[in-house]
Amino acid sequence: MTQAIRLYGTPLSNYYNKVKIALLEQNRPFEEILVRPTDRWPEGSPTGKVPYLETPDGCLVFESQAIIEYLEETRGQAPSLYPVDAVERARCRELISYLELYLELPARRLYGAAFWGGTLAPGLAEEVTADVARGLVYLARRADFLPWLCGHDFTHADAAAWAHFATMKRALQFVGAASLLQDVLPPLADYLEKLLNRASIQRTQADLRVEFRQRFGKASPA
Repeated sequence: MTQAIRLYGTPLSNYYNKVKIALLEQNRPFEEILVRPTDRWPEGSPTGKVPYLETPDGCLVFESQAIIEYLEETRGQAPSLYPVDAVERARCRELISYLELYLELPARRLYGAAFWGGTLAPGLAEEVTADVARGLVYLARRADFLPWLCGHDFTHADAAAWAHFATMKRALQFVGAASLLQDVLPPLADYLEKLLNRASIQRTQADLRVEFRQRFGKASPA
């Protein structure tokens, strides 16, 4: 009997959640294996990061966007989370790049202090909020919000958006910039509310809260 896809990582990882939402949206059977980042190769990923995925035939795929592309290429009768039109598919990937390179990556500089008890370097909060504000401007120039980032259909860009914004919001709140996202990009407030109506995101959010409570002994703000 062929095994199900196995997704390795933790619900505390926004990149893990991006992949998990895609699996749920495509109705793909999968098993979750709880692992935390480790540099003990080959026990983990080459970079020590999560997520990574084990295919039904036992092969491993690393890096969240490579996993997304694998899921698309092996989806069979499962629905695609990319637009039909080639240009729109490219724009969907483009929007994921904005989210990850110009928003999540600069915000990540706050995570050590916001989530893991690290020290916040002087001036870092101001640098990060300025970079995130700039990234929001880039996103606004290409996103539709009609009602989803690529238009009328939920795509991989929306899965990535919830995963990253849910984490970024907590980090920005830590430095007193909780309203930054909506202040710079007003459509985000309604958009994020719509995302919470998706069953895939409700499941992912619930699992995040459970893992957060088990790890830290308190409720997750997400």
